[in-house]
Amino acid sequence: MSDGMLYRGGFVVLAIICCVMAVGCVDDGTISPDGMPSEKFLEPVNESQEYYDTLVLSDPDNAEAWFYRGLYYNDNCDQYYSNQYEEALISCNKAIELEPEYGPAWYLKGIILMNMNRHCESLPCFENATIYDPELALDAHNWYVYNEKICSQ
Repeated sequence: MSDGMLYRGGFVVLAIICCVMAVGCVDDGTISPDGMPSEKFLEPVNESQEYYDTLVLSDPDNAEAWFYRGLYYNDNCDQYYSNQYEEALISCNKAIELEPEYGPAWYLKGIILMNMNRHCESLPCFENATIYDPELALDAHNWYVYNEKICSQ
């Protein structure tokens, strides 16, 4: 298996993780689109906050490290600690700043904004995710349509 195939396959897994985490945090009673239990997909993002903070400190120019930190903070949302979403958003913005065409980071940013009830702001994120990573197109489009309906009300 080539490195390119492994790299691309990693993005598919990350997209699934984003979907599963978004459904858990939005908590609107919907079921994950893939129907898989979230625990199975969250295992790669099971390290501690300190682990992800150290990861970005040790390699601050690594967009993927910032992306994983964003995944962690989004997953560990808590109604009493709203700054978790802010930290997730900061991480996504940094990943995008470092690598503007990083589709999964755009996708995650859309999910985070959606979790923050900033649905209209999420729309361009899902558009960019589709542009920069065609494998995310279907999920990104579905979230775009979902958020567009909320914005038009």
